[in-house]
Amino acid sequence: MDAKKFWLPEFISEKRTFVIPVYQRNYDWKVANCEKLFEDIKRIIEKGKPHFIGTFVYKENSGADIFRELVIIDGQQRITSTILFARALCEFADENLKDDIRSTFIKHSRGDLQGKCKLCPTKYDRAVFEKLMSDVPFDETNFTDAEKKSYMYVNFACFRKAIAESNLKPKDLQTALHKLNVVVISLDDEENPQAIFESLNSTGLALTKADLIRNFLLMSLEYSLQEELYTTCWLEIEKLLRLSGNVENFIIQHLIVKFKSNDVYNQKVSPKTLYDLFTRYFKDECSENAESCLKDMLRYAKFFRRCIFDDAADYSKLSALEKKFYELTFLLKAKNAPIILMYLLDRNERGDFDEATFTKFVDALISLAFRAKVCGNNGITQQFAGNVLARLYKNEQIPLDENFFWRTLVESSKVTFPNDKDFQTALVSNKLYTTIKSDACKYLLYSLERNLRDKELPAYSEATVEHILPQKLNDAWKKYLAEHSDSQAHEIFLHTLGNLTLTGENSTLGNMNFDAKKEIYSRSNFYYTRKLIDSDEWTSKQIQARAKRLAASALKIWTLPEGFNSVIPDLVTVFNLDSDFSALTGRKPAKLLIFGAEIDMPSWIEMLREIVRQLYALDKDAFRRAAQQGNVRKSLFTTEPTDFKIDDGFYMSTRRYDAKVCLTFSKVLTENFDALGDTNFKSEILFTLRAAE
Repeated sequence: MDAKKFWLPEFISEKRTFVIPVYQRNYDWKVANCEKLFEDIKRIIEKGKPHFIGTFVYKENSGADIFRELVIIDGQQRITSTILFARALCEFADENLKDDIRSTFIKHSRGDLQGKCKLCPTKYDRAVFEKLMSDVPFDETNFTDAEKKSYMYVNFACFRKAIAESNLKPKDLQTALHKLNVVVISLDDEENPQAIFESLNSTGLALTKADLIRNFLLMSLEYSLQEELYTTCWLEIEKLLRLSGNVENFIIQHLIVKFKSNDVYNQKVSPKTLYDLFTRYFKDECSENAESCLKDMLRYAKFFRRCIFDDAADYSKLSALEKKFYELTFLLKAKNAPIILMYLLDRNERGDFDEATFTKFVDALISLAFRAKVCGNNGITQQFAGNVLARLYKNEQIPLDENFFWRTLVESSKVTFPNDKDFQTALVSNKLYTTIKSDACKYLLYSLERNLRDKELPAYSEATVEHILPQKLNDAWKKYLAEHSDSQAHEIFLHTLGNLTLTGENSTLGNMNFDAKKEIYSRSNFYYTRKLIDSDEWTSKQIQARAKRLAASALKIWTLPEGFNSVIPDLVTVFNLDSDFSALTGRKPAKLLIFGAEIDMPSWIEMLREIVRQLYALDKDAFRRAAQQGNVRKSLFTTEPTDFKIDDGFYMSTRRYDAKVCLTFSKVLTENFDALGDTNFKSEILFTLRAAE
């Protein structure tokens, strides 16, 4: 290892081409980073003093000719941003100054590489970068909308705007660039670039787990093989998933598919544990073969991409099966469903079942996800998905038909799949607009309409949820309810299913009286909205009757085969950490269901303690930080010894809290813990109550 100090232009301007290797993260400096660099340059002008911008680490490419190729191990964000700034400065310089800036920072001016960029970014960034480095004046119309969203373009535009607004002379800015100095470290052939890269990047702009995994897979390979596997595999994965921010999420779910469990090497798969678990998976399950591992990941990334959608998705262009995926993962927001779908896509591709059967499987998952949402259960968690895959994998010799798939879902978690009784009760009685929110209510009502096929429906995006009895009562509505001896209807039934309908004219309807609303409802393209004209009045009686009719129709859409209703216990005593704790006063816990385990609970305080034990066992450091936040630290934990020792110098208070307080502490602790690790362990904690005494 050899370290030298350089002026930045001195380092850049020699016979060197800087190559960003495939194991580097893509260029991802934010505007704030660029603004900071510009402020540093302005400060040089103001004070006349040089400014140190950091260390550059490189390894020389032994295959290069006399124009040396330096593979940048650390420093690509700074060198790329400096070159973008230099290119932006060219827009304001006269021809002589422009030529000087270009030959110093941007392009080779002589020899075989004349006219070539001095920096060669990763292929993901290269096309936009080379367009920006064009010798012709910048013209934004030459860039596509997608290119304008890239960090390369955004940061170039940021520098261009900053220079224009600063009123600083281009010559002064160029002079300031010459006063940037760096320390340059060259690595010997014997030194391990991966270890140095990870050590250098342990501070500053943190690498994502996906970056680390890419580096781990590629960095130890010969440069030519790195390029080949990056181009044919990793870059293709990024093209599929990076813009939607799903690369890391895909790797998490891919790992769960491979292990048929979210418990890998006795650890829960999460963003925090992903890198360590993946490296062990690579060594143990992939025989350290990067090529086969990456090809398998690309195959599953294509499956994953079929399962995820955003607002830009054109529903009309989706296949029948993909429309089911859209319903499940986008409309119902079942974000862990791709774990099961990827497994099924793999088996479908192998010919284990046809697309018609596959559609029935997805319908079952949709039914599960929506029933769970309505009933306040957890639905498709990572743990549940792993349980499903484990059962399916264990019985792969058995033909996978609709009945077997239903049985697998039902048996994978007895507290996940609500039976018909629970589902119908929740549909009729729950305040759905507040519990499952407006989007899910819209999905429910639109699905009921679509199932009738009464006439062509308005586009889903044009439908809005209307409260028939309005959310804010005017004097006329108050008088109307009082005259019908039903003044409590607003408080009790406002947000229930019976009082909700679809319309495209929500803002027009507002506080209109019922007869006026009926006039508008009569022209609606929605059947259940038009049917409201059959009601002479609108009170609790009509709301409850309509809810029961809609619930009966819902049971025919989100089905549960009759044979499984009898084996699923009533779930009305199953709660999670988002339940209404105030309703549990005077009750006692029966069982805690946590991370797949079922534990008898003698009291609320013991349940809180068990949650503390489990979270602490998952990640001691994260739990300690979670315990330091807000009122939890002051009220729940102490350094003074008590009968509940968590660790040395770390104890839980002996105060005896009631149900609501214990559950609130459990919720806050778990949410703090999840926020620190970007996990969702709260969804894996359920509890039941003892029978009322």
